[in-house]
Amino acid sequence: MSAQIGSASPLPAALRKARSQRPAGWMATLRHLLRLMETRQHLAELDDRLLRDIGMSRPDAQHEARRPVWDYIPRG
Repeated sequence: MSAQIGSASPLPAALRKARSQRPAGWMATLRHLLRLMETRQHLAELDDRLLRDIGMSRPDAQHEARRPVWDYIPRG
């Protein structure tokens, strides 16, 4: 029993590491969401010629621009 009390557990170290990285992770997510909002707004402002160039119709662009920012699928 005393060996367990004196031994260091890897879990607290992992939790400390995750806790220290959390703000950076949240900041990165926030930056990504703000960039996503900006990109969707720019898409809504494209003219029909530019939309045709990227293979989108006006209704598709408007639909994409209206999507809530939290519905993105994070990668990896």
